[in-house]
Amino acid sequence: MEYRLATPQDAEIICRFVDDRQTLYRKKDVLSFLQREETTAFLAVEEDVAGFAYGYALYRPDGRKDFYLHSIDVADHLQGSGYGTALMRFIDDWRKAGGFRKLFLVTNRCNKSACRCYEKAGGTTASDDDVVYVFE
Repeated sequence: MEYRLATPQDAEIICRFVDDRQTLYRKKDVLSFLQREETTAFLAVEEDVAGFAYGYALYRPDGRKDFYLHSIDVADHLQGSGYGTALMRFIDDWRKAGGFRKLFLVTNRCNKSACRCYEKAGGTTASDDDVVYVFE
């Protein structure tokens, strides 16, 4: 398995990747996303995309920067194989090398497989009372 940053040349294979929410990506949108300075996408590739993740650089007023990982998905037939954990470790190593102070993400406690993946990759949670509010 190869873990790497996605490039515009990967737009076609990203469009073939379907996550657990059955999200379909359009090539023009993927290309636009990959060309933005504040966005980064990551791939786990074997013959095709086995895992896909993306997030955003968040620049703080004190000059430091954090990285928010918005989504990480592994192909259904490969879940539980350790690819998600390896992809998380790759992303965290990339974050450290890029000078990001921390990496953070949001998930639900009921998503036990995601929590297990993040914990195996070294992630921690500070409390049981974290709350996420969404405005739409």
